[in-house]
Amino acid sequence: MRLFSTLLPSKGKKSKFEVVRTATAFAVAAAVTTSLGAGAAIAEQDGRTNLKIAMPGTWAVHGPTATNNFGARVIYSIYDRLVWRDFLSNPDGSGAELVPGLAESWVQVTPTEWDFTIRQGVLFHDGTTMTTADVAFSINNTYGDGEEPFAASGTIARVTTKNPDPALLARMATAMGNIYPQAYYESVGKDGFGREPIGTGPYKWGGRVTGESITLEAFDDYWGGTPPLNSITFLEVPETSSRIAGLLTGEYDIVTSLPPNQTGPIDNDDATEIRAVRVENVHMITFRQWKEGNVAADKRIRKAMALALDRELMADRIWNGLTEAGTYDFPGYGEYYQNRAALPFDPEGAKALMAEAGYNGEEIHLRVVSGWYVNMDRAMAVATEMWKEVGLNVRVEFIENWGQMGEEGDGYASSDNMWMTDPAGGLWFSWGREGGHRLNDWPEKGVVPANVLAFGTAIEQGSDFETRAAAYNSLLDIWDDEVPSILLYRPVEAYGVRKDLDWTPYTFFWMDFRTANISDMR
Repeated sequence: MRLFSTLLPSKGKKSKFEVVRTATAFAVAAAVTTSLGAGAAIAEQDGRTNLKIAMPGTWAVHGPTATNNFGARVIYSIYDRLVWRDFLSNPDGSGAELVPGLAESWVQVTPTEWDFTIRQGVLFHDGTTMTTADVAFSINNTYGDGEEPFAASGTIARVTTKNPDPALLARMATAMGNIYPQAYYESVGKDGFGREPIGTGPYKWGGRVTGESITLEAFDDYWGGTPPLNSITFLEVPETSSRIAGLLTGEYDIVTSLPPNQTGPIDNDDATEIRAVRVENVHMITFRQWKEGNVAADKRIRKAMALALDRELMADRIWNGLTEAGTYDFPGYGEYYQNRAALPFDPEGAKALMAEAGYNGEEIHLRVVSGWYVNMDRAMAVATEMWKEVGLNVRVEFIENWGQMGEEGDGYASSDNMWMTDPAGGLWFSWGREGGHRLNDWPEKGVVPANVLAFGTAIEQGSDFETRAAAYNSLLDIWDDEVPSILLYRPVEAYGVRKDLDWTPYTFFWMDFRTANISDMR
């Protein structure tokens, strides 16, 4: 028996929940404490529920582009977008249909010009009325990079792109489409805004108690109707056992980030249940290819590390059979989805690549923020043994938080999202486009390799399906050859939920508490 098999649970009785079989952040900012809004006590008198959610951590700032897993859960209730992805267009929460949001409609005027008709009479949380100027400012400020693609005129906001952008609507359904008030943002600055954000969403900022909680309160002047909840409190509860215990005793209504092998108490409780989805994300080991002396800067070593891992076994055992080995090919891409297979488990192939590279047992140092990603600590313990079996000397260092990460080590545990319902998201969004958050992990720091740039540009600007699909396939081929990251598996997000709570989790990290997705419990 291989040694690492003792680190994996035996296949036996699974948790009684079923996963949705569909597609599926960094240094901590300075913490602040603000007081809760004065209107909370009055609002409670109407009998709406004060929802309490326990999750492993909270984030200090919540600007419109807070895309880390915990911050993203909060901001989904604070901001509205020009275009919405309707997750409920599939009953299981995996829908990808794009529908009007703060933009009532849109029309493509030319290959590079789109007109968005902006919804009128929408109020921000400070009581001011949203204008097309606010819309233009929000988009330009978030992603303009010194340019101003959006221009406001009456009820129309026109976007002019440098090149044809077939993914524009999908882009507007991401954080890029979040709208916020120009006057307030400019008065308090980026940092001040992130600490006390204002949007048009159904719930407004109530306050943050550092290390304890974030509270949102119902915004009863919401353009989409009275919010179904009185307030939402996100509580910081790092220990899984404490989150589960709080759910069982009624202290919490929803708990997040549960490892599937620890759901037994909830499975056996009459008042609670597990609701789980395989999310549009991939856990991975990303290499600092640029780093001098990094043995894994040689792509043969990176690929050997990938081939040495039985990722299907890891996905099956660590996630109780609920997921699969990861790729950058997501079903949420619709007709562009290619059902791409992950690199195979091939230990002999790994040894051959190591010999070809002249590998002689040099240490490869990986860093992991312990407990940040569900099951990552377990996965790294298993991976270390698998690497050892083929002769790879990998040292995994567990650290306490992202603030300690820096640029030490030859690689680090991370994750990436599909981001949008188009192949311009995911791989290209993170590793190729201007501003991508993985650009510094290429061999020449911040410089996208020419072949990646060429195919990514074709995906981003291609005018027809065949051109874009072929470029996407070529980009995936390059990825499998270069292995900038080892894609481990698609994670499962398991929520513990009160059974009487009519709420559906989505196949992303957003948590939606608008009227369409949760009942008014008065």
